Amino acid sequence: MSDKTGKKAGALHSELRIELHTQYAINTWSGRPASEGKPSLIGMPLFFRLISRINRDSLADNPWADSALMEVETLLETASQQLQKWLNDIDALMAMLPANASISGVTSTAPLNIGVHSHTPLGYRCVYLLVGFDQLILRVFQAHHYGLMSLKERKAWLHRGSHQIRQIFSVALRYRSHPVTRQDIASNNDVARQAIEQFGKLDRAILLGTRRSRFSPPVSAESIKALKAAFKHQSRKEKAEKQEVQDDQQ
Repeated sequence: MSDKTGKKAGALHSELRIELHTQYAINTWSGRPASEGKPSLIGMPLFFRLISRINRDSLADNPWADSALMEVETLLETASQQLQKWLNDIDALMAMLPANASISGVTSTAPLNIGVHSHTPLGYRCVYLLVGFDQLILRVFQAHHYGLMSLKERKAWLHRGSHQIRQIFSVALRYRSHPVTRQDIASNNDVARQAIEQFGKLDRAILLGTRRSRFSPPVSAESIKALKAAFKHQSRKEKAEKQEVQDDQQ
């Protein structure tokens, strides 16, 4: 039945806030400007802008953007699994306390409360990873404080944790936007050839949309149809050229 009242629901609204308890996680959020002897490091707000740009390019049917989103999601999944394993390892370490000894959970007396707004789901997924990293650091410092971990081991844990997020940032940072679409590739025009020369060839599964981030915008069915026709034509051409070579050799 149609709504005859003419009334419509308003826009949906929700807010995400996180608490960060360690300076390591806070520094990862905010990034670091370049200084003498130290390069700059991007933070989460800049990552949000970069991943949003990649998402916009994906929406415009740029397959290199799709490849970047796929790489980010793969790294996020791997990092999340690794983080959970590390948290389990720390739990096992903390279980080495004597049976009659107990310690409370660890938190900061003044955590940083941050409102989070990302235009893409992958941006939020990276924030969840940062929150998990923050919790890992808390547990690492706690284990070291109570004599269950050496200073050298503590440093190694901190490096491993931050590396997981930094490598995700690096994918977004090295991405270069280029006005190329699957239709360009199907047409094999100058734009497509320039993109391939600059960024390299893509896996066919990425081009055809069969290998794709779960959070990518929907792929253009018209572009996929054009690509399949182009690949079919190319296959026939290569087969004919191969046959021609064989005939000449005979």
